[in-house]
Amino acid sequence: MATYKGKTEDGLGKMLGAGWWEKGKKIVGKVLGSFETENGTCYQISLAEPIEFAGQKDVKLVAVGALKGFHAALSAAGLGSLLEDDRLLLECTGKTETTKGNPMVNFSLEVSRGE
Repeated sequence: MATYKGKTEDGLGKMLGAGWWEKGKKIVGKVLGSFETENGTCYQISLAEPIEFAGQKDVKLVAVGALKGFHAALSAAGLGSLLEDDRLLLECTGKTETTKGNPMVNFSLEVSRGE
């Protein structure tokens, strides 16, 4: 009999929230899927090159989304969403102050889709 084990946090990846991003930081990877949160759609991404996250090195599975700037970049690219197997390059281009008290993270997004 085979036994399989898994943990939620290992399956979703590390959430790259607004605090992680700063101008010039970028990720390159492949979309594995999506999931919903109370703040919107997030995408699970397998990175081409590992990153350091919260003191943990060699992180290769991350989640991105639920950030207004990310969804604005998606819209500007003519996409309503990412699809499984999309390849993406996502780079922070800076932050814009808002009246909400938290700055919006701005992104440059390039998506390759095998259509």
